[in-house]
Amino acid sequence: MKAIFVCTHGNAAKELIHSAEMICGIQENTSFVSFDEGESAENLQTKIIAEVGKLDLAGGILFLTDLKGGTPFNVLVRLLANYRQTELVTGVNIPLLLEVFLGRATFTLAELAKQATDTGKLGIYHYVTPVEEVEEDF
Repeated sequence: MKAIFVCTHGNAAKELIHSAEMICGIQENTSFVSFDEGESAENLQTKIIAEVGKLDLAGGILFLTDLKGGTPFNVLVRLLANYRQTELVTGVNIPLLLEVFLGRATFTLAELAKQATDTGKLGIYHYVTPVEEVEEDF
């Protein structure tokens, strides 16, 4: 089973996983690290390496993060070369995470990353309240 690893600013990673698991059940081979305020990139890297080391990477690992160009993203980009099969997707949200959890047994790692990206985009929706048309009498 492919490993899923989420790294975000603050506690978002932990809470996103928890919220997705409320919908689709507890997930194995899944972990996270939070990037805390005032923390150095070097310390974050140490935490990521330690936590990823607890996962089964035989099927590869999908890294998910919140923001392209942020410290979690930059650290993960530097670490990608340390692992054999990897994909990295930014913009993690609950629809994306659900897709990953439900599809990781079916899709290849590259397909899973593509599916996650597509689903994450589709999960963003702007609801507009319908406006009633009023007939004016003249």
